[in-house]
Amino acid sequence: MPQPFIKLHVTLLSTLLLMLMLTLFTVSQLGTLKHLDEIEWIDSIGEGGIAVMTLIWLLATLVTRPKGAVTNLLFFGLSAMHISMLLDFLDEFFIFSERYNWLSSLEAFPAVIGMILMSFAMYYWFHEQQVLNHLLQKKERFYRTHGLSDYITGLYKADYMKQHIEQELALLNSHSHGFCLALFDIKNFTRFNQQYGVIQANNLLFDIGQIMTLNLRSTDLACRFASDCFIVLFPNTSYQEAIHVVEQVTKMVSYHTPYNNKKVITGFSEIRWHCVEAAHTDSIDGLLAQLNNGLAQCKASIA
Repeated sequence: MPQPFIKLHVTLLSTLLLMLMLTLFTVSQLGTLKHLDEIEWIDSIGEGGIAVMTLIWLLATLVTRPKGAVTNLLFFGLSAMHISMLLDFLDEFFIFSERYNWLSSLEAFPAVIGMILMSFAMYYWFHEQQVLNHLLQKKERFYRTHGLSDYITGLYKADYMKQHIEQELALLNSHSHGFCLALFDIKNFTRFNQQYGVIQANNLLFDIGQIMTLNLRSTDLACRFASDCFIVLFPNTSYQEAIHVVEQVTKMVSYHTPYNNKKVITGFSEIRWHCVEAAHTDSIDGLLAQLNNGLAQCKASIA
């Protein structure tokens, strides 16, 4: 297994190892090995093959997915199913006294729990894919039509954002629905660029841009504003609602772990931000000035 995969899911892998050791220990302590002539080898091969396949599915899930709620549901669902398959397999080699015969009776119970968790995982996975497909289609459509996508992050450019701010300001003057803007800045990005080079810096910009987009609502618009700055438009959103989304985005970005030659890079997955709510008297330049000044004050207070 590649080192980044182990480091990314070390907690889940440790949990899996603990569950396997506990299962094997419990069966070996409570059961007695059968004689070779008592073992149904065909059943053993079939049940053992199923146990191996569920373990392969489990590891493949961790290899191919990032951290998150869907990954956790898939992990615990497949783990529960694997424990059931493993108990079923070990039952071919161990015999239990009447006192511990309940262990054989309960071997299917973890699989039921696993199937329930997998059902929830499939539901949230489906919605995750819908969001991704929607974003890809929207990006492709506007890239073809306007050519306003940033080639590094895949997000829209600042000009496209300004067009939408103009539209929202016009709507703000015609009805009471307000909107908010948030400006984000990657902490220590200049030092990251100097230390690891342009390619790694561009990769970091892309990763953080995608994480931000995945954790925004479908109505929100994210753009690369300048260098390591991102701007997000929250249409028809109160200041409190926007702050809630911004804090969620910041939290998810902080979980990101960049790598350089399979070595973990720390200290560069934090974003500073400032959010403002638009008023009827605001202009584009005024809103952007508020964002820049607020972010500068935020950076100064943290430094």
